[in-house]
Amino acid sequence: MSVALEDRRSIARAVIVAEKQMEFSVMLHPANAAEQREKFLSGSIEEPIFAYGACVVPAMNFPEITVGTELEALYRDRIGQTRGLALLLRLVGHDSEFSALGQVLFPVTEVGNPLPFPKEKEELSIGAEEIMRTFQKALAACGIEGWEVKLERHCSSRMFVNQWEKKIAVRADVRITPKELSALTRHEIGVHVVRYAHGCMQKEPLLHVGTSRGRLVEEGVACFVEHPDGHPRLYERHFAVQMALGHSFRETWQALCEYGCSPEDAWVHTLRVKRGLTDGASHGAFTRDALYAQGFEIVRAYISGGGRLDSLLSAPVHPEEIPFFVEAGMEVFPIPPLL
Repeated sequence: MSVALEDRRSIARAVIVAEKQMEFSVMLHPANAAEQREKFLSGSIEEPIFAYGACVVPAMNFPEITVGTELEALYRDRIGQTRGLALLLRLVGHDSEFSALGQVLFPVTEVGNPLPFPKEKEELSIGAEEIMRTFQKALAACGIEGWEVKLERHCSSRMFVNQWEKKIAVRADVRITPKELSALTRHEIGVHVVRYAHGCMQKEPLLHVGTSRGRLVEEGVACFVEHPDGHPRLYERHFAVQMALGHSFRETWQALCEYGCSPEDAWVHTLRVKRGLTDGASHGAFTRDALYAQGFEIVRAYISGGGRLDSLLSAPVHPEEIPFFVEAGMEVFPIPPLL
């Protein structure tokens, strides 16, 4: 193994330093989203025009590596992923270039059809404060310390995990059902936090930050643990990405309404896949939302084929990488009681 342990540690540290400054749920949320939403849904504008705050792109300093082994290739790919994410932030507002690079970083592939899913009948009775308390209890139940659960007022996601900052953010205006609370606790704490915490306990530094493919399948693991049969929302997001790549904001929104989404839900999905773009008339997308359904199907196939969930939760890796890392000494941790 020609990449010395200290160089591998240096790469992992550099990834953390860079990516902790790249909070996409906040940095890609348009500053004028609320204003444009009101005008768009009222019909007073045909297409929204989004404005963004300044994106400060972190400087990066990675050691040079020569690729001669599988592990070295994994490090090379992880460095490339971090550099690509930084470049994507530089391209915010350059719609065609942003969309083109996004498709390289988050490739879009075909998925199957969602299974029938019962309609939610519970009331949206759970607010952000109760969500935060539940997440804090879940962290304690998993024996995970040093994490902060906080309110976030300006972001495109209902909630998100920034593992580098050990932060779980809940949007201040979010309301969910009791059943969703249980599912999202498994998703955010049981997977995003646990995979990172377990990865940090591994001897191999790459597992502290996850492999590039492991990061791409991360949402798939979380979505499988949340709903093993697959929530329709995953497929709505995938459909939104596919539409947005070749259509404007309004055309994508209209297609989602015809797909069965309410006007408000269609706005949320379309905003998520058009964030990072300025002109609503532009064709293109922030393709990361395609990873939910794509990753879910990868994980479902892995588990149905006899794969072990405990291995998948032991570090941020792709199912196909598990045999390599287990042979190299990756520890497999018990599944948390939360799950």
